[in-house]
Amino acid sequence: MSATRVMIFMDGSNLHWGIKGYNRENQTNLKIDYRKLISLLLKSRTLTRAMYYCSKPIPPGRSSQIKFLDYLRSIEIQVIEKPLKTRYDPATNSTRYVEKGVDVALATDLIGMAWEDAFDTAIIVSGDADYVGAVSKVMSKGRNVEVASFRRSLSKELKEAALTKIILDDYIPQIKV
Repeated sequence: MSATRVMIFMDGSNLHWGIKGYNRENQTNLKIDYRKLISLLLKSRTLTRAMYYCSKPIPPGRSSQIKFLDYLRSIEIQVIEKPLKTRYDPATNSTRYVEKGVDVALATDLIGMAWEDAFDTAIIVSGDADYVGAVSKVMSKGRNVEVASFRRSLSKELKEAALTKIILDDYIPQIKV
C-alpha cells in the first residue's frame, strides 16, 4: 500500500486574522512555526506540496511581510501572491486596497489538482465558508478534504463540509515558535 499523498492549501489572510483573534482572546502573542504546523497536519503521511495564498505586498511593501514570505519560501512552501486592487470609497473620498482573487486561486488549484490526481488528501488551512463548494466538488471526486482553522475562524458551513476538522487552538504547544 502506498503512502497517502497530501497537499496543504493555506489561506494566508484567514490564517493571519485567526492568529490575531486568538492572540486578542487569549492576551498572548502567538507566532506559528510553519514547519511544525505542516508536521502536525501531515501526521505520518507524505507531503506533495504546501502552498500559501496571499496578497502581494505593495511596493516598497512592509518589510516584515516580505521577510515572512521569504521565510515561507525558504522552508519550501510555495507562495502564491495576487496583487491588491484599489477601490475608491466615495463615503470617505479615499482609495483603499482590497484583497481580490486569493480565495478563487486557492479553490481553483484545489479542484484542478484533484482532477490531475496530485493528492489523496487536501488540507485547507482556513475557516472561510467560500471554500464549501470547492470542498464538496473535490470530495465528489473521491478525495478527502480536511480543514485546519482557529476555532473562531471556522465557519459552520466549512466545518460541516469537511470530513476532518483540526482546531488549531488545541495544538498551540505543538505549532508555536
